[in-house]
Amino acid sequence: MIQMTPTAQSQPEVAYQWMKSYIAALPREEETFLNEGVLAKTTGTSRTPVREALLRLEAEGFVKRVPHKGAYVPPISDPDVRAILQARAVVEKWAVSAVETMLDAQIDAFQRIIDQQQQAREDPARFIELDTEFHTLMVRAGGNPVLADFYASLRQKQLRIGVKAVSQGTDRAGDVLREHQLIVDALRTRSLEAAHQAIDAHLDSTRLAVIGY
Repeated sequence: MIQMTPTAQSQPEVAYQWMKSYIAALPREEETFLNEGVLAKTTGTSRTPVREALLRLEAEGFVKRVPHKGAYVPPISDPDVRAILQARAVVEKWAVSAVETMLDAQIDAFQRIIDQQQQAREDPARFIELDTEFHTLMVRAGGNPVLADFYASLRQKQLRIGVKAVSQGTDRAGDVLREHQLIVDALRTRSLEAAHQAIDAHLDSTRLAVIGY
């Protein structure tokens, strides 16, 4: 639960964290407009820090500002999900192509995130934040900043897709942990083929969990 105390965080940061969590928890099929006045009251801040937070969220792709209407959060359709996962497969499989030169310390970092996810199984938002961190770290290991920036542009959609998947009452979180571990195990053995297979299996499993086909 987000602590709404400006003494602990700056007011723009309070507003930003609240809105990001709110958006991540929205059902992906839904669209909504965020009103500055309502947000200021809800977050216990004022319009100026809310406006700053919205600008930051817009830059990160979470919202789109619409004059005279507010900040628009679009829905994410089934075709959107498929397209996002296809794009992820291309980028992530390319990134692990550097597995032979990947440092043990980098692989250890992946394992630490899995361990943190294990502790966050009962907190879907935190679990998916760590999931995004896991995959982002993988992409950065490929050493291509252009692809890393492209991957980052998918972040807000990945959060909304993932939070729903692990909140549906099934043990999707357990599946994710096992699938992530298979990826890390493949990287430790320096097997590119096994890493590619593990990534494909993980993304196929994600697709089935989110849209059912």
